[in-house]
Amino acid sequence: MTTVQRLTHGWEGAVERRLGDDVDVNLFLLGFVRAHSLDRAHWYGVVEGDEVRGVVLLVPDRLVVPWCPDPDDAAAIGRVLRDRFDPAMLVGPRAASDALWDAWTAGEVEPDRFYDQRLYVLAERPPGPPAPGFRKARLSEWREIAHASGLMEHEDLGRNPHREYPALHERVVRERVRTGRTWVIERDGRLVFQINIGTALAEGAQIGGTWVPHARRGQGLATEGVRALCQHLLDHHPRVTLHVNEANTPAVRVYENVGFRRTEPFRLVTV
Repeated sequence: MTTVQRLTHGWEGAVERRLGDDVDVNLFLLGFVRAHSLDRAHWYGVVEGDEVRGVVLLVPDRLVVPWCPDPDDAAAIGRVLRDRFDPAMLVGPRAASDALWDAWTAGEVEPDRFYDQRLYVLAERPPGPPAPGFRKARLSEWREIAHASGLMEHEDLGRNPHREYPALHERVVRERVRTGRTWVIERDGRLVFQINIGTALAEGAQIGGTWVPHARRGQGLATEGVRALCQHLLDHHPRVTLHVNEANTPAVRVYENVGFRRTEPFRLVTV
């Protein structure tokens, strides 16, 4: 018998087994389930016996991430969510995300953004010299980094969390810097590039939050910084992944120049 149900403590092994079917796609979800009890968020799954066919992670009012190889399973979960939660930002493989979104909203919600994203994967250490000034961010720099992170998100998603919920945004940025997950390039005493490590597991690392100030764009800094971080990460992990908006041609060019391979189509929806 197949059912849709909320997955709580005890289902971790079944969830990990299903996510392990495609590590490239599921690094974020694997990191989340290992770092938090299933009860810390809302996990919904299509369950058949003691196995999970597909799952959706939902952090209410913030984030939704599906992994459903069969889009019909994503639609089944979407119908369950319809009367329980308002739609939030949705990121995931395109076919499953579209099925989930359509079933969840039933055409009654107009998204702010509905982007074609793409998953990129890098498994070979890129060649190239060290990037001058590339290093981990210092905790004393968190305010400058928080400001730039807000500008980056406004450029990508049309909203600036540093203005909308500054205390939370600053706390998240400080924690990333404190734990060594933000890297920068410093030139002439100024930060001219920054990037974050979002997930780091034995199976791989996922990066994001790339930012270059407008006045320093077109100088190759993004390529230098992304290459340098990937060189570091691939000394410790078998793969590095990232998501990019397919319409963001400069970013796509950077990642492909570094050596990233274009893989799974993704969807990004913001509400």
